[in-house]
Amino acid sequence: LTRSLTITSVDQSMFEKAQGEKVTLPCTFELSEEDEGPLDIEWVLIPADNQKREQIIIMYAVDRVYNHYYAAMTGRMQFTNLDPRSGDGSLDILNLKAADTGTYQCKVKKAPGVQSRKIQLTVLVKPARTKCSIEGSQEIGKDVTLKCVSQEGSPLLSYDWRRVSGTQNLP
Repeated sequence: LTRSLTITSVDQSMFEKAQGEKVTLPCTFELSEEDEGPLDIEWVLIPADNQKREQIIIMYAVDRVYNHYYAAMTGRMQFTNLDPRSGDGSLDILNLKAADTGTYQCKVKKAPGVQSRKIQLTVLVKPARTKCSIEGSQEIGKDVTLKCVSQEGSPLLSYDWRRVSGTQNLP
């Protein structure tokens, strides 16, 4: 039985963080004697929309870090460990944005060993100031529409309407 490369970080596969925070997506691994090819670590963003293709966001190959492929995260991501050969290919993402929400995959290759692990990241955004308005003439017997909307907020916002003065409950 030949032992091959294994990814050892299995603790958490879903992360929820607030916008502006930092997250460390774990990807630690152990090599075996059989793995003799060059070490290659890739972090890939798998978009929620199946029509869009996977995007390499950072990689380590032949003793070099390549982190200029994904402009949306340039300057906001780095390998947690300066030397991923140590067995730590974890990824830090700084100053999180709502658009960073998605599935991230860590792929570690050192021939013949290949392993990957997926992690789901959800960036939570507090609701922006709610804008409310009223539509229709405010006369007895007429219909009015009360509207409230917020430009930002995740997960999806829900609204709760209550009458705060008067005793009669409205439908």
